[in-house]
Amino acid sequence: MSNLNVLSREGAITILRRLSTGEARFKELNEVVTNTRTLTRRLEELQAEGLIEKAESCYRMTDEGFDIAFKLTDMKWKIKPESIYHESFTKIRYTWMEISLKRLLKLFLKGFGKELISIILYGSAIKDTFKLGRSDVDLLYILENGAKNTWWREEKVFKHFQSTWEYKSCDYWLKTRGFNGYPEVTTASLQRSYAKIFQPIYLDMLKHRAVLYDKEGFFEKLMEKLRGALEALGSIYIEHADGTYCWFLKPDITPGESIKISLE
Repeated sequence: MSNLNVLSREGAITILRRLSTGEARFKELNEVVTNTRTLTRRLEELQAEGLIEKAESCYRMTDEGFDIAFKLTDMKWKIKPESIYHESFTKIRYTWMEISLKRLLKLFLKGFGKELISIILYGSAIKDTFKLGRSDVDLLYILENGAKNTWWREEKVFKHFQSTWEYKSCDYWLKTRGFNGYPEVTTASLQRSYAKIFQPIYLDMLKHRAVLYDKEGFFEKLMEKLRGALEALGSIYIEHADGTYCWFLKPDITPGESIKISLE
């Protein structure tokens, strides 16, 4: 990490956070660091450290600058509820995705409150198959029975998310690398009673998932029951080198036989 003495000086982090969301002229930066003399010194110091650079009349972040800004933000995150699985965030291979999903999780907790039971990241986002500019970020969230206005509340959460520094900085960082910006977040939601019924999507989550929030271990208990049910059926899982996979749920199934998987 670059010289931390520079980062501890007045205005340095403010400048980094501002430039993380887009290029800016001196006049625009002067709006967030109002002392012109301080701003001039910090810009010179940050350039000397290689965290920012000047292109004609604008200042912009370097790759190292983005890296520092993301790391500093990640160090500040303090989400207290015990139901948050902090270790699951280590499964996310991209720092930009990790810090932005921490913000999104916090917004889900605010938007749904005690009705939120679990939120799970799955799919290519936690596999080696995630492709920048092509893959979506897949989330499943589970709510208490009777939760109302789910879609409206979710829309409100994402509208707020797109206005946050975490989203804007990650979106800009991706665009500077030639991508279309922040990937689409695809969501699915279930209420508690329906979540206890086997869902085909659970098969994808059994091997690859990051449980970001799980009140009283609700979802992990479902996965344990699913694993036991599949073992009883003699199910076989095959994953290919390209990340595609298939399940043979009951290899010895007979014609006309139905398969029942209980998670109760």
